[in-house]
Amino acid sequence: MKFAGYLRPDGSVGVRNFVAVLPTIGCANELAHTIAEQVPGVIPLLHNHACIRVGKDAQRARKTLIGMGKNPNIHSLLIVGLGCEPIPASELCEEIAVTGKEVQYVEIERDNGYDAAVKKGVEILRQLLEKASLEKRTECDVSKLKIGIKCGGSGAVSAIASNPSVGRAADLLVENGGTVMFTETAEIIGAEHVFAARGKTPQVQQKVLDTVQRMKDEIARCGVDILGSEPTKGNIANGLTTIEEKSLGAIIKGGTTPVIDVLEYAQEPAGPGLYFMDGTTQASQLFLGMFAAGAQIQIFSFGGGTPSRIRGLPSYPCGLKTLPVIKVLGSCDDENEIQYFDIYAGNILKGTESIQDVGQKIFEKILQVAQGEITITEGTSKYSEMLQVYADGLLM
Repeated sequence: MKFAGYLRPDGSVGVRNFVAVLPTIGCANELAHTIAEQVPGVIPLLHNHACIRVGKDAQRARKTLIGMGKNPNIHSLLIVGLGCEPIPASELCEEIAVTGKEVQYVEIERDNGYDAAVKKGVEILRQLLEKASLEKRTECDVSKLKIGIKCGGSGAVSAIASNPSVGRAADLLVENGGTVMFTETAEIIGAEHVFAARGKTPQVQQKVLDTVQRMKDEIARCGVDILGSEPTKGNIANGLTTIEEKSLGAIIKGGTTPVIDVLEYAQEPAGPGLYFMDGTTQASQLFLGMFAAGAQIQIFSFGGGTPSRIRGLPSYPCGLKTLPVIKVLGSCDDENEIQYFDIYAGNILKGTESIQDVGQKIFEKILQVAQGEITITEGTSKYSEMLQVYADGLLM
């Protein structure tokens, strides 16, 4: 199966063709934004990384920044630095440039101050935009697609309509050589034995169990109860009563194919198939982690309730316009919100469509979005404008 995408020098394929601006550190956000706002059409990827991070936290931030820059939806990149940060702009450039894409940087210390860095950055971006405008879509195999999956607004219908439909689409993509990632470790607690049984090897099965146990141990170390946040008040209002119910519904969105491996946060999959990524329950971090791991498209599956009435995307990382999102609605009680979703799965509850029917629609939507069709979120002017507000930036 084929779709029209942007073939990159390293063989990966972008479904979008953005020129981005990536600061090395949160302190460089102002400079990056000042440069980007003078060049309409570029995407500033501002974030909250700070130089006080150490150890695993610092390593994760570095891996995330590099992964963001490598994502094939980004045609080329300007790194914006200060000169005093722990991850120098020159190093980020070298790490990202292995993809073959053009990466340049400006730096206050090297380029003789703030104003000079702004002037130079604007010139570079204009050149990169001109080159990006010459890129043409070309026929690519569906096996080049990597998608991320996240669910929200979980309720009793999640396991019946929206999530199994997404799972069917995931199976279809994997069967055609594609790659699927889903995450949120807390949302497999109570069902980890069921999910682990799908591991391709005994080692992967044990890795699933160890990943969940590590989170349980951390929760115990902090002296808190996971039931204080899982299921949420909204989940309970939507009909869930236990964390096991929520987790059983959550793992269905990963389909039925074997689990190839468990990834660390922002880790790129080694090959095609289904992967689980160890991750927090903070949704904005999960989107960012899958994007940094190479996801070109994200699916957000809604059970229903209040989150489905927000119109935008709950907890979506502000500024991540580089990752198009397909929204799926499962609740037939929220039909008045259908126009704000890309796919409606509520007919499964009415008996007029099957899980296979809706799963096929989601799979076809993935291919359509991959070759340029704009999603509801991308096409909503109010939400697009909101994404330009970078008060907090991306969370790592």
